[in-house]
Amino acid sequence: MTTGLYDNQGVLRYAGSDASACLAYAELFGFEENDFTLVTLVDEADGNGSGTAQAA
Repeated sequence: MTTGLYDNQGVLRYAGSDASACLAYAELFGFEENDFTLVTLVDEADGNGSGTAQAA
């Protein structure tokens, strides 16, 4: 699964192999919990890339 980290302005800041990689990026750059949203970009289980939002 590929997960993206979007900032509050809707800009994709990071795309990683999973949510933990995105959270590590957020920690590295000092993002607070309310500063970003995690979104599934490609779900390899169904292959359709539905882009289901997941609140961080």
